[in-house]
Amino acid sequence: MIVAISEKTKLFSILGDSVSTLEGYSVPEYAAFYDTPRKFQASIFVPKDTWWGQVISALNGELLVNNSFSGSTVCWNSRYEIPSYGCSEERTSCLGKEDLSPDVIMVFMGMNDWGKGVRVLPGEGEERDLTVFSVAYRQMICQLKKNYPRAEVWCFTLPVSAYVCAKTDAFPYCYGGIHIEEYCNAICACAKEYGCRVIDLYGAVKSYDTIDDFHPSAHGMRTLAKATLEQL
Repeated sequence: MIVAISEKTKLFSILGDSVSTLEGYSVPEYAAFYDTPRKFQASIFVPKDTWWGQVISALNGELLVNNSFSGSTVCWNSRYEIPSYGCSEERTSCLGKEDLSPDVIMVFMGMNDWGKGVRVLPGEGEERDLTVFSVAYRQMICQLKKNYPRAEVWCFTLPVSAYVCAKTDAFPYCYGGIHIEEYCNAICACAKEYGCRVIDLYGAVKSYDTIDDFHPSAHGMRTLAKATLEQL
């Protein structure tokens, strides 16, 4: 008698910003961008409407923890009252639950750093300056690897959105004089350094539909999910 042995269901955790939040499914609850009013605005109500829910479902996985915080950056900022930034120990150590650890950690952060125009590369003597994007991103990945050594880490580059509310359709590739591609290059370099998988949304997505020039609609979520799955 031949017995089929099923593979272990993979557990997925997410470290993200507002794009990956969903009221009732992401923690902390108060930091969810997609709350009840915005759920109706975007037609996003349950995980299957989100990019991450579609990816996890397509891979026959299960969500373990969605630690996504609206407005959060990768970089440290002295004005933050709580450590919501991605490179903090608090964010990088809250992706397990009870005695369960994630098999895959999807890191989709950096859009707010780009929007704030933070510096990407350190200057002389700034190799440990967590206000610099590449330094903070490296710290974040290093801590994830330390806290969850058996997990695969997927690093997402920053996608281009459909800038529908602007007077022109021109996407603002630069903030503070820094091109979004510089952040993507830093993400790829860090992922390569630590043996992480790169999900290159910047290269794969021409644009995704939004409700406000930034946050995906249900259609935009499908675009991001499709691009992710095609690269897997």
